[in-house]
Amino acid sequence: MRMLHCDREQAVVDAVVSGRWESAWGEEIRRHAAGCAICSEVALLAQALRREDEAVQAELCLPSAGLVWWKAQLAARRAAEERAAQPIALMERAAQALAGLAAFGLAVWQWPRIVDWLGLAQGLSLMPAGSVTAGEWTHRFSQVLSQGFSQPSGYLILVSAGAFVTLMGFAAYLVWREE
Repeated sequence: MRMLHCDREQAVVDAVVSGRWESAWGEEIRRHAAGCAICSEVALLAQALRREDEAVQAELCLPSAGLVWWKAQLAARRAAEERAAQPIALMERAAQALAGLAAFGLAVWQWPRIVDWLGLAQGLSLMPAGSVTAGEWTHRFSQVLSQGFSQPSGYLILVSAGAFVTLMGFAAYLVWREE
């Protein structure tokens, strides 16, 4: 009766897969396979499958684990930088809004001087003929504005500084809470 399997078949497969087959450490298993028909066929088949696996791996060109790890670390660092920059961007937008609001407040507060400086009081032709003159119109407009904004300029500066300090404290909280 012919032997259909050998007890050392798995050792032959392991030696081929691990790369010990070609090294000095695989000498004993190679001698066994040379004398055992079943193990020599198993070794031949395992070597063919290993070459095919190497060809498929080379064709796929999978990146190394180190490269994948490095890219993951880089992506995590970029995400952390974006999270850290969000409060800064928020403060920039708030500062722009406050600067626009301060410029508008300054323009409203100094409207009569701006009109006089630009010389618009004489050349303002938006009124229909025979109605209120340009000088009267600007005078009325500046009276309405001055009634709503009768506080001195120091008050405007104080409110702006308070808003700035409050927003900076909020931004500092957003930045440092991540740590």
